[in-house]
Amino acid sequence: MEYSSASLSSAVLTAWSESFLAELPGETRDVLLRDATTVTVSAGSVIYQPFGPARLALLHRGQARVKVLAKNGRAATIRYAGPGDLIGLPSAIASGANETAEAVTDCQASMLNVATVRRVASTDARVAWLFAHRLAKIVFEVVEFLSDDVFDTVQQRVSRHLLDLAANSPDGLIVGVDQQVLADSIGSVREVVARELKKLRDSAIIERHPDGLRINAPERLHRIADNAGNSELAT
Repeated sequence: MEYSSASLSSAVLTAWSESFLAELPGETRDVLLRDATTVTVSAGSVIYQPFGPARLALLHRGQARVKVLAKNGRAATIRYAGPGDLIGLPSAIASGANETAEAVTDCQASMLNVATVRRVASTDARVAWLFAHRLAKIVFEVVEFLSDDVFDTVQQRVSRHLLDLAANSPDGLIVGVDQQVLADSIGSVREVVARELKKLRDSAIIERHPDGLRINAPERLHRIADNAGNSELAT
C-alpha cells in the first residue's frame, strides 16, 4: 500500500460527489478531508485488517470487497465496493469489527482520519445522522447478500457475483478476477465455479477476454441470478 499527501484533487472531489457524503456542506467536506491521505492498493492486497486499527476509505477508483471472518478462520464476502463507496464505517464507529477489506482490482482511495471523523460526528448532528442512516443500509445489504448466498443455487450465486464484479470498459462489461477469487467470494471451490462458467460460456452469455471474462448478455445473467432464466443455459 502506497501513501501520498491528499489534496482536494478532481479524483477526490468526484469520489465524494458520488458518495452518500455529498449531502454534507462544503465546509464539512473540507474538514473531513483536510488530514486524509491518498493510498494506492494493488489487486489482492488488504486495505484494512479485522480487529486492527480503524480505517475509513473513500474509493476513487477500482473495486474492493468486504469480508466478515468466522471464528474458524473462514471468510464470507458481504459486499463489493466501487468508486464513491466508503468502506470501514462499522469499525470506524465501533472499534473491533470482524471485517476486512481487500482490493479486487488496483484501487486508489482517500483514507480519512478516523479521529477527525469521530470528532465531527460527535458534534455535528447532520454527520451523525448520515452515518447512522448509511450503517442501517449496510446492515440491510449484508443480510440480503448473505441470505442470497445461503438460499441461492451455485449457478445463481456465480451469476450474481459476476454482475457485482463487472466493470465498464471500452470492450464492454469485464470481470477481471480469476476463478479462485470468484470461488472464494461465493464460498465454493474452483472446480464447481469452473463448471458453472463453462455453462455460461456455452450459452454465449459470457466469453473469455484478455482481462478476464466479458459479459455479453447482462440481461440474461440477471434473469439467471433471479432464478428466472436457468432454462437458457446449455446442459
